[in-house]
Amino acid sequence: MALPVLETPTYELTLPSTQQLVKYRPFLVKEHKILLSLDKTGAKNIVKTIKQLINVCTFEKLDVDNLPNFDMEYVFLNLRSKSIGEMVDVNVTCNCEDKIKTYVDLNKIKIENQDKIISNVIEIKDGLSVKLKFPNFEEMMDIYEHANTEKVFEVVSKCIVSVNEGNTIHDKFTPEEINTFIMSLTKSQFSKIEDFFVNLPKVTYDDKVKCKKPECGYVNEIRIEGIEHFFI
Repeated sequence: MALPVLETPTYELTLPSTQQLVKYRPFLVKEHKILLSLDKTGAKNIVKTIKQLINVCTFEKLDVDNLPNFDMEYVFLNLRSKSIGEMVDVNVTCNCEDKIKTYVDLNKIKIENQDKIISNVIEIKDGLSVKLKFPNFEEMMDIYEHANTEKVFEVVSKCIVSVNEGNTIHDKFTPEEINTFIMSLTKSQFSKIEDFFVNLPKVTYDDKVKCKKPECGYVNEIRIEGIEHFFI
């Protein structure tokens, strides 16, 4: 007699960037097994696995290659919550250097800056502006892994959709050409582009935990950004 095949429940979430309603299912044991190994691998493999996981669990209804990073993180954390549990164990290093065991409640994850109006057309000077796109998951993971100035400039250049000069729109250019353009900007002009990325919506978690050592009692603030803390 054949073993039963269980039905997988489905849920809904609202995509932060577009308010689109998305149906999804929890990931299965075979998919969780792959996820367990992600803390021992590189960023490229993490990106590939997370994208495949989200694609399958949202019934291939999302463009995972071009979805903004904060959308991907939000979808993944919802998947993680419904698949493994809403609580994630974390260790916090206290001001006294003692290790405090606590947990993150995924129900308290929020999208920071979601309500802030962000224009993706940045005026560099009179008659000159650039149109930007949200960085995707792969681009942001690339920055997290390398964390150097060159990588930041590389991702910024990939996010420039067009350079608008008066009535002329330049949207066909080589990486070398856009890099030359960026390098020709003054610091104050480039800061306008930087502000776009600084103020992007992001998935965050904030909480406080008090040290249990009587001689300490320090209240530690917890601030978590990014999904690397939530793989298992």
